[in-house]
Amino acid sequence: MKTFYLMIVVLLLASVSQTYAQQEPLFAQYNNNQYLINPAVAGSRGDHQFLLFHRWQWVSFPGAPQTYGLTYQGNIKDMHGVGALIFGDLTGPMVRWGGKLSYAFHIPLANRKMRLSIGISGRLVHNRIRANAIQFIDPNDQAVTKVMEGRGVLGGDAEFGLFFYGENFFVGAAAPNLMQTRFDFGSNPTARDPLGHGYRHYFLTGGYKFRFDNEENPNKNWAIEPSIMFKYVQGGGAQIDGGVMFHFLDEQLAFGAFYRSPAFLSFQCKFTFDRQIPVLLAFDVAVSKFQQYSVGATELLVGYNVPGGRNMFGALSDDPASDPNIGDKGEL
Repeated sequence: MKTFYLMIVVLLLASVSQTYAQQEPLFAQYNNNQYLINPAVAGSRGDHQFLLFHRWQWVSFPGAPQTYGLTYQGNIKDMHGVGALIFGDLTGPMVRWGGKLSYAFHIPLANRKMRLSIGISGRLVHNRIRANAIQFIDPNDQAVTKVMEGRGVLGGDAEFGLFFYGENFFVGAAAPNLMQTRFDFGSNPTARDPLGHGYRHYFLTGGYKFRFDNEENPNKNWAIEPSIMFKYVQGGGAQIDGGVMFHFLDEQLAFGAFYRSPAFLSFQCKFTFDRQIPVLLAFDVAVSKFQQYSVGATELLVGYNVPGGRNMFGALSDDPASDPNIGDKGEL
């Protein structure tokens, strides 16, 4: 097993410069918690929202990645958004944990029916390798001094994002790891090139919700929401994730299917209890020979929407049936 974990570490360190490299955690439900990848999303709901999440990728595969954490985003005085993230990431012997704080400024456009948000985050991430899970060829190698001593590497970085949105659409762009902070597990990192560093990731997202309302019975309202995400990693390759969600019961119940390149399908289900507690489940399968080594990937998200707030366009956040064009005193 230690030999397998050593292979995992080598692959992870090498992946930062190969096709489809990825250092940021992967999520199937990017469209339900876009704050994970874009700081400009903070405050775009208008109310305050807390979300717990857990993703277990490649279930039953030894050393399979697991990512978990908590996000918060909220709106302060209409045009200011704030957000926070605490997360942990486990992949074989590699352990990452950290967090970020975000601020976003929302600019009203087109008679306040659309908004452009500009967001920035500062974050800290701690990287550590569990040495007891690896059998090193040379335990005295100075390149892995901190690994053998059980120490990790703490680094800071920044991310920037834009988010253009309205009642029924969104378009976003974001880039984490702007500073490309290096990480090195040796005793004298200044004497040589670093073992690695954070590579910039670029995200583009977009979606539109087509609504079909029933004026006599709001519970029969339904909607179709196609969305897409394009991701590119510096020095690596591009990845596309896209699909469609179907919303029912006045958007309290939703089902969806997505495709992620190069060969993955994601099936999702969402239910919102009392319009305040969203619960989301996702299950991913590989449409390739890799599926025979794993039962797929699972993802769970549970949240709480603080009642009483208004979204950015005037409607009460816990009352979607209210008029979306009328806020306090007829304006936002």
